[in-house]
Amino acid sequence: MGALQADYIPIEKVTHVQALHNKVDAKCWVTVADKEKEYKQRHHKYKELIEDGEQIINNINAYISMNAFYSTYRRAEYLRQLNTLYIDLDVYNTPYNKEQVLMQLREEYFNIKIPQPSMIVDSGRGLYLIWTLKKTPSQALPLWNGIESFLYNQLKEFGADRKALDCTRVLRVPGTLNTKSNTIVEVLDRFNFDYELRDIQRDYLPLLEPKEITKKRKGRKPKVISLFTTHSLHYARMQDLIKLCELRDWDVKGSRENILFLYRMFSICFTEDKEKALEDALEINSQFLQPLNEREVIRATKSAEKKEYKYKNETLIELLDISLEEQKHLRTIISKAEANEREKVKKKISRRNENGLTQRENDKQKRIESIQNLKNQGLSQAKVAEEFKIGIATVKRYWNI
Repeated sequence: MGALQADYIPIEKVTHVQALHNKVDAKCWVTVADKEKEYKQRHHKYKELIEDGEQIINNINAYISMNAFYSTYRRAEYLRQLNTLYIDLDVYNTPYNKEQVLMQLREEYFNIKIPQPSMIVDSGRGLYLIWTLKKTPSQALPLWNGIESFLYNQLKEFGADRKALDCTRVLRVPGTLNTKSNTIVEVLDRFNFDYELRDIQRDYLPLLEPKEITKKRKGRKPKVISLFTTHSLHYARMQDLIKLCELRDWDVKGSRENILFLYRMFSICFTEDKEKALEDALEINSQFLQPLNEREVIRATKSAEKKEYKYKNETLIELLDISLEEQKHLRTIISKAEANEREKVKKKISRRNENGLTQRENDKQKRIESIQNLKNQGLSQAKVAEEFKIGIATVKRYWNI
């Protein structure tokens, strides 16, 4: 890379794994893939990658997942921890070369329009910008998606890849060979700094606030609002479909085509990656007790690519024949009756304090404590009743508790 070599900091494969995944839980799985002949992927625990990374990670066309999962499936519904934000810059699709892109980013973008990346990687034909995160649970995915989209929009001019924004993405590993460019993947800049998603939001995306979802505004609403609604809904729908399969022990004959079609549609809406959506649908099919053949899956789900169909919960429940008992385990595909029941429980819980007491129970407890305090000070029952202006019978009831 010529002039860029001066900025290069040598980093081995295992060190890269540490930089990305050093905050993962012991139960997390990280995906390692290679495309030497055909695409293959394997799943490993962090400890295994640190101890045997040089052997596990192939030296040719090797990739690693940027986030971690709670199962050996690299799909959004199995996401456990968000470890990084990232943008894949396909510089070869722009009028610029890598040196020109980096110069402009450093002078006009980093710490001005976007945060300074924790790591800049020369992937061979392009560049990766990677922001490592402090420990972030999967529940933060809506905000993560919003920030990813923001970074993409800021960097489109430099070849940002729209298909490389999903949370399950794998990127090339530094120290391995990119056979397309016949170059070693290298880290150009590395900063030992981890970000909080909320800090990035506050400093660079002030409009990206969850409260804006319900806040009424005059005129046109900012587009960014929908990131907290549609992304969350599609993700939750995908999770519900997998949960339904698990509840039925993957014995879903009679619902296979509908489950796969819906999953593929929601996945396309969520990731905007049609290839990944089909790949994941085929993987789900392989988990069925009685899977369809690949041609049947492709045929039954093909229309999912055309447009997003709007399904009401009642329609989905009828389509998948979801029982009331199954609905209790789902997040969004639930009937009005189940939704009302959850709201009742939520309100009941909200009426109780940190000790689990209602307002009435809390007042009673305070009165008992007050009576006991005056009793311990030597006051008679009559004096206590007079002090609180309550009947003597009430004092007697709480006197020896």
